[in-house]
Amino acid sequence: MNKLKHSIPEGTAADNPSNLVKRGEVLDSIRDDRLVVVTGTGVSLHSLGYPSPETEIASWPGLLRHGLDHCLSLQLITVDEAAIVELQIKNGNTNYLIDAAQKIHDCLDKRDNARYWWMKESIGQLKVRNPSLIQAIHKLNGLIATLNYDSLLREVTGRPSIHWRQQTEITKYLRSNSKEFVLHLHGQWEVPGSIVLDRKSYEEISIDVKMQDLLRHFARFQTMLFIGCGQTFFDPNFRTLLDWAHKALQGAEHRHFICCRQSEEPSILTALQPHGYLAPLVYGQSYSDLTPFIEALAEEGGASAATANPSLAASARAGANKATKPLTPAELWKLQSQR
Repeated sequence: MNKLKHSIPEGTAADNPSNLVKRGEVLDSIRDDRLVVVTGTGVSLHSLGYPSPETEIASWPGLLRHGLDHCLSLQLITVDEAAIVELQIKNGNTNYLIDAAQKIHDCLDKRDNARYWWMKESIGQLKVRNPSLIQAIHKLNGLIATLNYDSLLREVTGRPSIHWRQQTEITKYLRSNSKEFVLHLHGQWEVPGSIVLDRKSYEEISIDVKMQDLLRHFARFQTMLFIGCGQTFFDPNFRTLLDWAHKALQGAEHRHFICCRQSEEPSILTALQPHGYLAPLVYGQSYSDLTPFIEALAEEGGASAATANPSLAASARAGANKATKPLTPAELWKLQSQR
């Protein structure tokens, strides 16, 4: 406990007893090899160098605006229809966004293979500029799942992308206790038929027995750590899981955790009030505290032997032989969090 306490910035919500207990539970899941990391838009935005303009496509509204412009350029939607879709995107409500996505997909379906080329010209062009957060997540040595359509996790970790429709492949990996893949819970851009974005696809995945069984397995037997997920808990797919878990996990003795800034904790507690098996885990006061926090978890959980880049690992080992001892991730996190 002393080591754990030492790596937490004192005087913040991350330092309070409740947060220390939750952090300890995550560490236990790393040591027991039952951690599932679920990444969201925030991880992609960080890796793309947010707030540079091109990162907008990685967000749900940004992708939909790109799709709307794509439909207009191909004359697949009228100006009046586009104005309605723009209002839906601007509103930001989850249901409106799904309706906007449905209209964009319906328009693209008027042209052969148009969905693929839209994905290729948008998500397919995203490249990693800052790999540090993904490298830290990889060091946790857990199963990595993502709600993102991009290939950034594959680009950094080298793990192949497997989307939710590839249930045979998923089963093979899990039966062999292998975590050397990235599970795309909402599809992967190179396979447009796997993309979960519009109302039809959300309805389809919400009643897919194998997919829902997989999510329930994670909920029952693993510890899920949500990183950069934002609105994850308000999309229809996870709402289905939440509705099931609200009944099935009553009395559960383990929790799942949502990484958040200190300022976000009250709103998360309010939004997820009925779901006692989900808890916010404060990583610091600003977004820059997240990577050191994850690195410290990997180090303290004993999982840091995994690396996304062997050359970086070799450099780190060489540096350790120098007279000046490098800062550990835990010490780096402490310094950044107390600036």
